[in-house]
Amino acid sequence: MEHVQQAAEFAVRQMLKDVAAVTRERTGSTVLRAVDYMDDGSPICLRVAINEEEGSAVFDFTGTGVQVLGNCNAPRAVAYSGVIYCLRCMVGHEVPLNQGCLTPVNIKIPQGSLLWPSDDAAVVGGNVLTSQRVVDVVLKAFEACAASQGCMNNTTFGDETLGSVQIVHVYRRSVREVASAPMTSVADNPCAGEQTLNRASVERLCYNP
Repeated sequence: MEHVQQAAEFAVRQMLKDVAAVTRERTGSTVLRAVDYMDDGSPICLRVAINEEEGSAVFDFTGTGVQVLGNCNAPRAVAYSGVIYCLRCMVGHEVPLNQGCLTPVNIKIPQGSLLWPSDDAAVVGGNVLTSQRVVDVVLKAFEACAASQGCMNNTTFGDETLGSVQIVHVYRRSVREVASAPMTSVADNPCAGEQTLNRASVERLCYNP
């Protein structure tokens, strides 16, 4: 495991050095910045200061909006997961998921923000929505690729007796195709929750607004 972590650390450090060199030549600085906004206008701000010599970086989310009354707050682990995901994408080759990827990185998140909410804050939407915006912001700062939709198509429904959270993967197939798909157990199909939701709700929501 030590060798795996060392290999991951080396890959990330080399990537950061390469990005820093290109950025310094183009802008005279090795600091990257990006911001994106949640649907309610809350900003997710990121400043990445890269040490070109060490191949290390500080990911600073200072300026990110305060925690919200809704459920789009995200525990710090979500921001860490977004950063490590982006680092593994940008190294350019396969790197197993391990802590070595984060060794060259220091992540700063302001307490009380929607990326470090209080213990009693609602966070169910943070894992499926805010996480996507974090990834978009990191990739935007590195100018690695265009932003996605910043959303996992998460739908929450229920009443006082039950609640359910489902992800509607309508981008893979048309809504009519998914809605007409046979009901399948979760054991047989990891997307069974998607089909259950669509059979029961999505067709009605989409075709009878």
